[in-house]
Amino acid sequence: MTDFLLLEEICELNGANARPPLLHQKGIASKGHFCPYMSLADHTSAWFLRDPEVETPVTVRFSKAMGELGSSDSDRDTRGFSVRFHTKQGHYDLICHNFPVYYINDPAKFPQMARTLSFSHQEYGSKPDFWSFLAQNPEAMNLAIRLYSNQGTIKSYRYMEGYSVNTYGWINEQGKEVYVRYRWNPCCEGEEDNEKRKGISYQEAEFLAGFSPDCCVSDLVFALEERGLPAYELEVQMMEPDQVERCGFDAFSVTQLWPEEQFPYMKIGKMTLEQILSKEQANQLCFVPSNLVPGIKFANEAFLRIMDYAHKDGGRQRGARK
Repeated sequence: MTDFLLLEEICELNGANARPPLLHQKGIASKGHFCPYMSLADHTSAWFLRDPEVETPVTVRFSKAMGELGSSDSDRDTRGFSVRFHTKQGHYDLICHNFPVYYINDPAKFPQMARTLSFSHQEYGSKPDFWSFLAQNPEAMNLAIRLYSNQGTIKSYRYMEGYSVNTYGWINEQGKEVYVRYRWNPCCEGEEDNEKRKGISYQEAEFLAGFSPDCCVSDLVFALEERGLPAYELEVQMMEPDQVERCGFDAFSVTQLWPEEQFPYMKIGKMTLEQILSKEQANQLCFVPSNLVPGIKFANEAFLRIMDYAHKDGGRQRGARK
């Protein structure tokens, strides 16, 4: 315990001078509210999921993983979709990505991944050596296939899905546990809107990089000011503890999917965005996995603990608040 506290104190000293984040530098944040469709008290004791009449305030940040503040929104990249539920039991941070899988499953590989994806570690004029990283970490191919589809190039956060990737445990008041994975599903109405969820071609992405490099940020601002409020449905896949051993795959691996035909998504609530936060407010946000509430816990704890430390220390380095 003494060594751990000393490490925390040293990190605070290192973070005395704020610096930009290593990843997810460019983004936009918004406030809104979340309301469940039905009571989920049978599955979890988390209060914000128990009453469909109660709205829970939320803070959301969309971001792109690679590139600095001046980079284009439409570049081929993974995107962050982090949501903070301001519940009566405390903050619950649900950190999601626009793909259902992650690059690595071994938390010890996180420093290598961060150095590969971060432009701040590259020489002038060079780009991250992404292909060497894939060759050394073949488990990342599940994500790379999606990244190099049209889903890797987008022009609007309003049509972007968000996946928790990590597995969480829900515990009800009787102590019964069930495992869940989350997905944010944008509320699309027509066929044209559904097409926009599939992303854009690399030709359109290259055009937007020069014509409208802030296309995702501008689109969300315009939507909140001029159009209907953007909304996303929260969906979950559920797995009983006795299914973990016989599902045929590693249920807690962040590089593997839960098959939808085996574990279908269930719609449990809706989030509506209402107000854009200032750049200063957005930069002060620090989402951390350990912001949990009673009734929700880590499932793949070894991975999430390391990610939690990385998020916390990154927030300290730039003087953010968690």
